[in-house]
Amino acid sequence: MTNNDNNAALSASATDATVMPRHVVLIVFDGVEAIDVAGPASAISKAADCVPGAYRLTIASPSGGDVKTNAGLTIATTAALHALTGAIDTLIVAGGDEPALRAAITAQGVGQWVARTAPDVRRVASVCTGAFALAAAGLLDGRQCTTHRNACAMLQSMFRETTVLHDRIYVCDGPVWTSAGVTTGLDMTLAMIAADLGQAVALDIARNLAVFMVRGSTDQQESRALAAQAKAAPRMQELVAWMMGNLTEDLSVEALARRACMSPRNLARTFMAETGSTPAAFVSGARVDRAAALLVHTDWPQEKIARESGFQSVDAFQRAFGRQMGATPDVYRSKGGLSS
Repeated sequence: MTNNDNNAALSASATDATVMPRHVVLIVFDGVEAIDVAGPASAISKAADCVPGAYRLTIASPSGGDVKTNAGLTIATTAALHALTGAIDTLIVAGGDEPALRAAITAQGVGQWVARTAPDVRRVASVCTGAFALAAAGLLDGRQCTTHRNACAMLQSMFRETTVLHDRIYVCDGPVWTSAGVTTGLDMTLAMIAADLGQAVALDIARNLAVFMVRGSTDQQESRALAAQAKAAPRMQELVAWMMGNLTEDLSVEALARRACMSPRNLARTFMAETGSTPAAFVSGARVDRAAALLVHTDWPQEKIARESGFQSVDAFQRAFGRQMGATPDVYRSKGGLSS
C-alpha cells in the first residue's frame, strides 16, 4: 500500500465521525515561543491533510496582524481575537517569555477573552507557560495541570486552587489540556488528534513529522536519555543516543564496549561516572519506558511489546516493568498509563 493509499484509508475511517471541520484557534502574541506555535500548528495542518475537512486552523493574537516570536521570526497576518466569529472547537494558548506573556494576559486582554470564550469551547489547552493564561481565566481551579518544569513552582504559588504536576509531558483533566515545555505541545496535540480521529491517524502524522517516538502523558519532562547525557562527555552522549535508537540490539557491557572502543571494565566505570547509572540499569529502564509507551499507544500483545522493546522474554519484561512502574503491564494499560 502506498502512502497515498494509506492516507485515503485513514481518511475514510475517520471522516464518518467528522460532521464539519473542527475549528482550532491557536493564540499567539509578541514574544511567543516559536516552537509552541509551530508544533501544534504543524500537527493540526497535517491532520487536515490526512483527513480532509477534519480541522480548520486559525492563528490569532490580541490585535491581529503580524506577531514577532521570541526568536525573531514573524507570524504574518494573524486574526484578531475580537474579530473571531463562529464556533470554536479547540482553543490553544501558546507560551512565551515571561514579560511578554504577562502583558498578553493582562494588558492585552488574553486572560479575559479566554475566560469569556472557554464556556462555549469543547476543549481548551495550553502549551508551556500558556498555562498561566488558563489559570488567570480560572480554568485550572480544582484541576490538575502542568507547565514548563522551570515554571511549575511559580504557577502553583500563584494559583493555589490548581494542582500542578511537576514532571508530566501533558495533563488532560476533563476538557482542559496543559502541556509542559516547548516540544511537548506536539505530544499533546498528537494525543488530541488521536482522541478525535483515532490513533492510526496520529501515528501517521508522527511519522510524517519524523517524531522519534510518540510519548504518553505520564512520560517525564526530562527524558531518561537527556538526563544521562546531561553531564556526559561526547563519547558517552553518542553511545546513549545510539542505545536509545537500538533497544532491540545486544546492549551488554561487552557489546557496548566494542562500539565505544573501550574495555568492558573501562566502559562500565566511565558510564557510571558520567551518567549516574550502570549500563544494565539504564538499558532496563529505557526498555521499560519504550514498553510503557507501546502499551498505551498500541493494542499489541505483551509478547510483541516485549520483543519490540528489547526484552528476551515476556517474563523478563513483566519483572522489569513491575519493578520500575509499580504495576503490571495489564494494569498500566487499563489505566491509560497511570501506574498504581
